[in-house]
Amino acid sequence: MTERRKKKVREFTQDVTFGKVYDADIVRQLWRFVAPHRGILTVALVSYPLASALHLVQPYLVKVAIDAHFIPKKMEGFLFIVLLFIGAVVLEFGARFAQTWLSQLLGQQVTRDLRMALFHHLQKVDVAFIEKNPVGRLMTRVTNDVESISEMFSTGAVSILGDLVTLTGIVVMLFVLDWRLTLIAFAIVPLLVSVVAMFRMPARNAFRDTRTATARLNATLSESLAGMPIIQVFGQERAAFQEFDEVNQTYRHANYRSIRYDAMTYAIIEGLATMSIGTMVYFGARLVVGGDFEIGVFVAFVDYLRRFFGPITELSTKYTVMQSAFASAERCVHLFDQKPTIVPPATPKKIEGPVEEIRFDHVDFSYADDTPVLTGLNLLIRRGEKIAIVGPTGAGKSTLVKLLARLYDVKGGRVTVNGIDVRELDPLELRSHLAVVLQDPYLFDGSIRDNVTLGRKDLTQEVLDRAAERTRASEIIKRLEKGWDTTVGERGARLSSGERQLIAFARALAHDPELLILDEATSAVDPETEALIQTGLAALLEGRSALVIAHRLSTVRRADRIVVLAKGRVIEEGPHDALLAQGGFYRNLYELQFAAPGTE
Repeated sequence: MTERRKKKVREFTQDVTFGKVYDADIVRQLWRFVAPHRGILTVALVSYPLASALHLVQPYLVKVAIDAHFIPKKMEGFLFIVLLFIGAVVLEFGARFAQTWLSQLLGQQVTRDLRMALFHHLQKVDVAFIEKNPVGRLMTRVTNDVESISEMFSTGAVSILGDLVTLTGIVVMLFVLDWRLTLIAFAIVPLLVSVVAMFRMPARNAFRDTRTATARLNATLSESLAGMPIIQVFGQERAAFQEFDEVNQTYRHANYRSIRYDAMTYAIIEGLATMSIGTMVYFGARLVVGGDFEIGVFVAFVDYLRRFFGPITELSTKYTVMQSAFASAERCVHLFDQKPTIVPPATPKKIEGPVEEIRFDHVDFSYADDTPVLTGLNLLIRRGEKIAIVGPTGAGKSTLVKLLARLYDVKGGRVTVNGIDVRELDPLELRSHLAVVLQDPYLFDGSIRDNVTLGRKDLTQEVLDRAAERTRASEIIKRLEKGWDTTVGERGARLSSGERQLIAFARALAHDPELLILDEATSAVDPETEALIQTGLAALLEGRSALVIAHRLSTVRRADRIVVLAKGRVIEEGPHDALLAQGGFYRNLYELQFAAPGTE
C-alpha cells in the first residue's frame, strides 16, 4: 500500500472516533428496537432448546439401536427406536424452520425500526452536523450499516444462545457416556478460546475500517455522480477515475483484512476440531478393542463430538457476522449520540397575531472555525417592509437567513420576532411564518405538484393555480405535457435553472408566509425568466415582509430599504437613491456592476 493510500486510510478512520466501547452498551442501545417485538423473540428463544433437545436425542437413539439391537441381533423394539429417531428428525426440522423464520422476521422488524429511527434522528440533528458530514457517509449509516445489523439476524447469529444450549447438552451427554474420553477430547478447548480471544479486537477493528471505507466509497460516488457535468466539461474524467480507484482500493484492502481474520478463525477451529476428533478416535478405539467400551457408546460419542464441533465452527462464522454487526452498530449508536442543540424550549412561547417586527439585536456569530461572520449586527424588519441585503461575498448575508430560521443559534446578542427571542419559540412554529427561495432551489424527484405542496393536503388546486399565476410559473407548467403532474427528476434536473426558480417561487407563495426570504433567488435566472418574475414581484410581496439577499443590484433597487453588509457589520442603510447620493460602499458596488452601458 502506497504512503498516499495509507494516509487516506487514516483520514477515513477519522469518520468516527471510538473510545472504549463495551458490547453490553451497544446491546442495550439496540435492545430498544428489539423490545417492541419481544413476543417474536420469546417464541424464537423457546424453539432453540426444543431443537437442541431433539438434536441431542438422535445419537443416543443410535447408541441404543447398536448396543440393544444390532450387537445382540435382537429386533424386538427396534422399529420403535427407528420411529423415535424419525420423529426426532422431523420435529427438529420443524423447530429449526420456526427459529429461522422467526429470526428473519425479527431481523426485518428491528432493522426497519432502526432505519426509520436513524432517518428521524437525521431530521432533528443540527444543520451544522449535516453540513460537516458528506452525504454518502450519512447514507452508509442508514443503508449499509443497518443491513450489516440485519445480517446478524438473517444468518442466525442470534441463535448463538441455541448453539450454547446445544453445546452444553452435548458436554453433559459426553460425560455421561465416558468422562475419560471427554477430558481427552476437550483438552483442545482452552486453545480454541485463546484463538477467539486473540482475534476478537483485530477483527472488530478490521470491520470498523471496512464500514468507514464503505462510507467513503459511497460519499465519493455520490459526489462524482452529482458533479459529473463539471467533471466532463473540464475534462477531469481521468483524475476523477484515479480518485475513485484509490478509494475503491482502500475499500478492497479493508475487506481483505476482515476476510483474512474470518478465514483464519474458521481454518484454525476446523483444524483443532479435526485434531480433537482424531485423538478421541485413537483412544476410543483402544478402549473398544480392550473391551472397556461398547461399540454403540463409541459411535454415539463420535457422533456427539462431531455435533459439538459443528456449532463451534458455525459459532466462528456467526462470530464474524457479530463483529461486523457490532462495528456497524457502533456507527449507528454514534449517530444517535449526536444530540441536537436546536431544540424547542421546555415551555415555548407563541407568536400572537401577525409578525410585526423581526430584530437582529447586537448579533455575534461564527461557524466552527471561530472566525467572526457577524459582529454586533443590528437590523430591524417591520411588517410589510421589503429589505434588501447587499454586500461582498462572505459578508454574512446568507447567515442572516440561517439565524432567522434558527438553523444555527447566535453566539452573542439575539434574534427576536415580535420581541420574543427565537430561542424561546418552537422552531416548527417559527419556520411556519417563513418561506425561503434559495439561489439553487432544491426540487425532489416527484411531480411539480408534490414539490409545491410538500405534502400539505390543505393546499387546493385553486391555491396552487393562483400561486403559479402570480409567480408566472403557470407559463412553464402550461407548456409541459402533463402540467402539474410532470416529473421534474432528481434535484429538478429535467427543468432549466430558471424554471426551477419559478417553481420555487410558486411553492413559497402557495404556503403563504408572513416573511418571504429571497436568498440570491434571481442570480441564476436568465433575463427573460427574470422579467417574468419582476412582473409579478410587486403583487407577490404585497402585504408581506420580505428579505431580499442579492448580488444583482437590479433586483433590489425598488426595496424600501437597502442594508449594506461588510465584514459582518451594517455599514450603510437606506433607500437606493439616498445610498447613491452618499457616494459610499453601495455606490461603488452599483457603479462596478452597471459601469457598462445597457447593463441596467
